[in-house]
Amino acid sequence: MRREGQLTPVTWGEALDAAVSALSGLRRGGKAIGVFGSARATNEENYLVARLARGALETGDLDSCLRNTYWPLARGIARGSGGRAPFGSLTDVEGSEVVIVFDGDLACSHPRAAFAVMRAVAQGAHLVTISCKRTQLARLAALHVAVAPGREQDVVAGLIASVVEAGGAEGGAEGVPEGWAREALAESAEELREAGQWYVQAERVSLLVAPEIVIGNSAEALGTAIGLLGRASGHLGRPGSVLLPLPVRWNLRGACEMGIAPDMLPGGRLLDDTAALGRLAEAWGREPAAAAGRDAAGMIDPVAGLVVVADDPPSVLRDGRAARERVAGLDCLVVLDAFMTATAAAAHVVLPVASHAENEGTCTSADGRVQRVRACTSPPGSARPGWQVLAELSARLGLPSDFGSAAAVLDEIRRVVAGYEGLDERALDESWGAVIPPQGDARPVESSPRFREAPRASGDASHLLALDGVFDWGSDPLVAQAPTLSRDSLSRRKLFAGGLVEMSSEDAKALGVRPGWPVRIKSRHGEVTLPVVVCQEVEPGLVLVPFAFREQVSDVLGGDDVVAVQVTRPAG
Repeated sequence: MRREGQLTPVTWGEALDAAVSALSGLRRGGKAIGVFGSARATNEENYLVARLARGALETGDLDSCLRNTYWPLARGIARGSGGRAPFGSLTDVEGSEVVIVFDGDLACSHPRAAFAVMRAVAQGAHLVTISCKRTQLARLAALHVAVAPGREQDVVAGLIASVVEAGGAEGGAEGVPEGWAREALAESAEELREAGQWYVQAERVSLLVAPEIVIGNSAEALGTAIGLLGRASGHLGRPGSVLLPLPVRWNLRGACEMGIAPDMLPGGRLLDDTAALGRLAEAWGREPAAAAGRDAAGMIDPVAGLVVVADDPPSVLRDGRAARERVAGLDCLVVLDAFMTATAAAAHVVLPVASHAENEGTCTSADGRVQRVRACTSPPGSARPGWQVLAELSARLGLPSDFGSAAAVLDEIRRVVAGYEGLDERALDESWGAVIPPQGDARPVESSPRFREAPRASGDASHLLALDGVFDWGSDPLVAQAPTLSRDSLSRRKLFAGGLVEMSSEDAKALGVRPGWPVRIKSRHGEVTLPVVVCQEVEPGLVLVPFAFREQVSDVLGGDDVVAVQVTRPAG
């Protein structure tokens, strides 16, 4: 607990009393309180976070820092697929005849998924990669489609057009808005026609979507388009076929499905879903707060207090500098974490909780597989399981929370969270877990997806600038001691403490610069000078800045994900 500006050890009772007193004082004063869940937490912990927010604190200001990299995309895919996706597993990918990957760089970010793709290629599958970089998987591909960040919707439209042109499945363009299909057919790129033929003719196909696809895009609209692609081909729900968006972290899908979002209830239900609200009210003993709140980036500034569970906004949010300044100035900051993150270091009350290896509960993988998490050791010192601390905090704030174990929390999840009601206890205990069915909207998509207009390079602004990635593993406490996962990020920070920009060898040659030389990058928002790293993977006309150095280019991006820029060699 913070006393005289310093975090000082106290008893659990003192810490909980201080947290409850501060949060209750803010509520009595009518001040806003925000709550963060996390993909680092179990399903049980995230459910109790949602329960704390919408039940005990009566706020809709509830989110996790990484939700926007996954859930809008997954929700769009569910919408476009008519409620039949996400579906399939990575084991199914290995047996696919055609694999289409919207590739951030799966070999680095999702090695298990990349391995499944490589197994499929080794068995003769046609691999199509769609990316702004020529990644490791792209070098194995039968077809690589180079696309600028924010223009992926053009490729999806072209693929749909190719599928429709090839006859699709039995229903052809069934479920695809007619006008959009015609427009897509008119714009179809020649290089995609062969991919469309492969896709239609194959019995087992896989679509994998990396989280980097959200950069510069309207994520939900793009997800809807990808779902429509699966619907047009007729592969949705076919045994052995796959359509999966890949989350950045371990339990991000589970966190979202437990209700860690400002605009939905547990189970992904809408805030006006009376049946879902009724189930929650019966379980909680009070009506849940059903008003929409602010998202992770939007709540940081206006709230007076935060409860942060296993998350670290300054290290994860895009505007890390602003988040760092804001959390340091809050009236009340309560943090539950196993690590002394930047957020925990600024907290008024730190409640030490068990890490993933010291915890009991469940998590949900990208393919909807709910698996047991078992503790392999006891938490150190006086740290407690997160579910236990959250339950006690809610109880002290007036919401009865009589849970004696993580299993008891899971029992309540089964009663109130759509998709989890049929979880097989035996499958959880004796196998690789139980798979929950897709929970999407089955209504037809009646209008074309609405995309934001992507910037185009032209004139003096002859390049596009974008961030490379949506997360910095070098700042993650779970991998801080794992050289394989963190070495690239940490070594770059040592070599280029002030940031860097990645550029193709063709562009570097045209500018007359060598590795390490500075270039000036100027947009309509601002400019910055950074040293160059020449990358064979980067396509000409594109310059990328690693997510770890996002603050160095914040003035150039000006709040956008992708901007047209002028790149020049400084005089002298």
